[in-house]
Amino acid sequence: MRALLVSAIVIAGFGKVWAGDWSTEAHALSVDGTPLVTCRSRLAGEFLVVELRAADGWHVYAMDNERRAKEALAGKMSLGVEQNTEVLVDNSLQVDGDWYQSEPKDFSQPELRWYSYGFEGTSLFAAKVNRGEAAVATVQVRAQACDTSSCVGVDAAMELSLVGADDDHFEPVGLVRVRGS
Repeated sequence: MRALLVSAIVIAGFGKVWAGDWSTEAHALSVDGTPLVTCRSRLAGEFLVVELRAADGWHVYAMDNERRAKEALAGKMSLGVEQNTEVLVDNSLQVDGDWYQSEPKDFSQPELRWYSYGFEGTSLFAAKVNRGEAAVATVQVRAQACDTSSCVGVDAAMELSLVGADDDHFEPVGLVRVRGS
């Protein structure tokens, strides 16, 4: 079982950005201040796109990690399941349909009945959204980042402009639908 580090949370300063541009970055830091996960978001046409970049040697988990693990276990008991990545939006945006994510990597260790799926390096999450009347929305990422010996909670918030970006086109080509979304 992995040791759990105290999670360090840093929320990026809210800089001025325009829709279609990436938001300011938010970081999850190690206890010594090293960035472990960097998050940013943007609007592209009808889609909210969220990017997570895990530091070398670190990974985050899929939005449907728990569902995938349950399916792989087929009713058997598990040693534990890592936390799904979640993307939350405030009332200025409303998710309209399924979430899509990069194709998860299989980190499972079947001999231990431990099934886990996620991402090393850069991963993308996207969903169609409806915009409200506000000019700015808050996008929050909650996740778990792990290396070979420890895990850190990620709770990162970004301010995102909702003005413009109607011309930007995005299709979730190369992404897979989140199971159960």
